[in-house]
Amino acid sequence: MFIIADDAVRIRSRVKQLLGKSAWAENPHSRTRRMIANVRVLGADGDNILATANFVVYRMRYESVDTYIGRYDYKLVREGNALKIRERRAILDIEALRPHGKISFIL
Repeated sequence: MFIIADDAVRIRSRVKQLLGKSAWAENPHSRTRRMIANVRVLGADGDNILATANFVVYRMRYESVDTYIGRYDYKLVREGNALKIRERRAILDIEALRPHGKISFIL
């Protein structure tokens, strides 16, 4: 299930929107924990380095825990001695967003 495909421009736009005064937030905030594992470099495509990683996100709110499991696909680019994320896609392994049908955090 494909949910989010952000590039650098979209991420900057999202950050600007979230930092604005009209950004909506949960009250009280959910607590989240992210576990990232099995990071693998798949190869290169021009200037991009392709990588993948598995993730699990736990969201705790009102004495319940929602679990989201999936895979990140990354396009990385070299800038000097550092690697920067050019694009990250979060692909969920679940068929439906349960129990509420919404994702209220950025994977």
